[in-house]
Amino acid sequence: MKQQVKPISTFTILAMAFFGMGVGTITPALNAIFVQFSDLPITTLLLVSTLPSLTVIPATLIAGSVAGSKVKYRTLAVLGMTLFVLGGVAPYFATDFSVILIERAVFGIGLGIMSPLANSLVMGVYEGDKVATMTGMVTLAMNIGGMVLQFMGGYFAGIGWNYSFLPHALGIISLLLVIFFLPEPAQAPVTAETQKAPKEKLPVKLFIIVLVYGIYTLSVYPMLVNMSTLIVERGMGTTATAGIVLALLTIGGMVAGSVFGKLFKISGRFIMAVGYALAAIGFALVVFASNIALLSVGVFIEGFAMSTLIPASMMLISMTVKPSQMALGVSFFMAGMNLFGFLSTYWIGAIAGITGDAVTAPIAVSVAVTTVFFVIFLIVNPLKGGAPMPEAPQQS
Repeated sequence: MKQQVKPISTFTILAMAFFGMGVGTITPALNAIFVQFSDLPITTLLLVSTLPSLTVIPATLIAGSVAGSKVKYRTLAVLGMTLFVLGGVAPYFATDFSVILIERAVFGIGLGIMSPLANSLVMGVYEGDKVATMTGMVTLAMNIGGMVLQFMGGYFAGIGWNYSFLPHALGIISLLLVIFFLPEPAQAPVTAETQKAPKEKLPVKLFIIVLVYGIYTLSVYPMLVNMSTLIVERGMGTTATAGIVLALLTIGGMVAGSVFGKLFKISGRFIMAVGYALAAIGFALVVFASNIALLSVGVFIEGFAMSTLIPASMMLISMTVKPSQMALGVSFFMAGMNLFGFLSTYWIGAIAGITGDAVTAPIAVSVAVTTVFFVIFLIVNPLKGGAPMPEAPQQS
């Protein structure tokens, strides 16, 4: 039996998850940043958004391999939040783009340390139906954070491009909560089997889960990084408008996170198919949107899809790996997500090189990719061969 979790400790886990999508804070300001450093090539400029996704990878894998076994969750969380705040706010004071990229790299390391902790803690301190519910709540918290941070990023970008980095300072609040209230599992996900775990091979299915969601991440990034440019080019608004529209991505995610537990029970083996069907619809609406209303609906649906696929993937991982491998399994998922996020810069560049369009064409390709995944998961049962956790929600 796992320990009782105090409400303040639950809130602290969610407060840490609140910053899980912090990498998107400056997304609404990208067009303003591009204008400020217009003498640099687009692939270099995009690094301000995607470089953190690269430095997240080693930090996530290291944090996941030691969390709860060699290093306390609280120690890792404090270190991660500290680097998140320092690296996140520092570009406000910088004028050289190279310095900004170094600071963004530090920010990514902090985010990477934090990334696997919330979901690993959920698996470590909750059980039964509460796991699916809390997995959804973690996703909900991430989306609320993403919405707030992106809205603030877009708002401050209207004052000055560098002001868009200031919202990262909100992490100080979460840092204080983590210091005093973050729970430490009495029986962490890597506990009695810690000695054997490094010798055990991770299931191949884990890497398939990581690869599939990684490719989806590759498909999402063109919409995220091009949103402000798309809105301006289509005459739908300004960079501040992009902040509001991208907030709908996280509102859609909030809705998905709040109902995921029930959706997982209802859809059962079709949970991934549902997610990718919605993803394809969302992308298609963004591609063909001729007004801000239709664009907003597409972004909202995409947010719902994304925040259905993330907790669904986490549940699949929990059914695939052994308890002693949970933190590392989540770390591989996060690392894969961020690796493909980084590669998206070159993915966009490759599509632009073929089509001559770096804004809409990559999103159109995303429609095709998610449609293919939808068809695959209509046929393939992702739950087959998985060992559901004790008292986990029954699949229909």
